[in-house]
Amino acid sequence: MLALALWVPSNLDTITELAKKHHIIAPLIMIIWRILAIVIPPVPGAIVTYALIPVFGWFYSFLYSAIAILVGESLAFMLARKFREPLAKRFTPLQALHKWESRLSGTTEFLALVGIKLVTAYISDFISYAAGLSRLSFKKFFAATVILLPLNGIVFYAGGKLYELNTHIAIVTLVGAVIVIYTFQKSKIFEKIK
Repeated sequence: MLALALWVPSNLDTITELAKKHHIIAPLIMIIWRILAIVIPPVPGAIVTYALIPVFGWFYSFLYSAIAILVGESLAFMLARKFREPLAKRFTPLQALHKWESRLSGTTEFLALVGIKLVTAYISDFISYAAGLSRLSFKKFFAATVILLPLNGIVFYAGGKLYELNTHIAIVTLVGAVIVIYTFQKSKIFEKIK
């Protein structure tokens, strides 16, 4: 992830030119990349998505990202639901899931998921696998995912404004924020549950 974070700023011109030349294929590649990043958690997807804001603009970057988030998180949820612990344990700590699930009733699961996804936005791939193992219905899971998309839109809007100021500063700021938040959330959220 760090290598990609360092590679993107120095190769933004290459990425931008490639995306401009292939204006139909580039959004599809971005969406597929982001879906893969959600379904295979170690793959960094947000960095590439934010780096393409200057090419697509903040709104279309958000739109493509939202499509990928809805598809990717739904796939992760369904894969966990179908293949259960043998698959999910590769991506999420099962002890944390079982502790989380035992504390919640059916009526509070939805609100708890929204809250967890809100504070763990950059590890939502792990949360999607965990939710797939829980009693939570897919309908509630999907609703929680949709509810949080406007907050993601705000991040893209702010990123677009940063890019207007200076592209390299924006990339470093966004990539740095993603890395810091991801690292902080990954280390803190599961420690508190244990």
